[in-house]
Amino acid sequence: MIRKAKVSDAQQICNVLRRSIIELCELDHQKNQKELDEWLANKTIQNCKAWINNKKINFFVAENDGKLVGVSSINHNGFLELCYILPEAKGLGFGRELLKVAEDSVLDLGIQVFTLESTLTAKGFYEHFGYIQTGIKENSLCYMKFTK
Repeated sequence: MIRKAKVSDAQQICNVLRRSIIELCELDHQKNQKELDEWLANKTIQNCKAWINNKKINFFVAENDGKLVGVSSINHNGFLELCYILPEAKGLGFGRELLKVAEDSVLDLGIQVFTLESTLTAKGFYEHFGYIQTGIKENSLCYMKFTK
């Protein structure tokens, strides 16, 4: 089930983000502790609460058997801020659902293009859903997709 995030979800959201980065994104951080620490630095409960409360961001969670297994958020300019799942939820369709709900949530704002910065790990995922790589920025791949 996909639903809007609540502030009371912040701790579980933080857990999803941190576990996904640590366990699924090894291709990107290659177990380099300094790089991993920098990536995780803003993945705090306090920041998750602030992101959920930000009126210019639509934030969603995926639940499976009462447990949060994924998160996505998109800002009102069409930039996908987050789309992460737990390792045990990989390949079960939650990422696809989270991406679609996020995209659909801003269509009525007149968004013409969705954009995002992706890890190498998620490259195939975004390309599967129509995103086109437009460049490289620091340690991420830049993508865009035109709305219909």
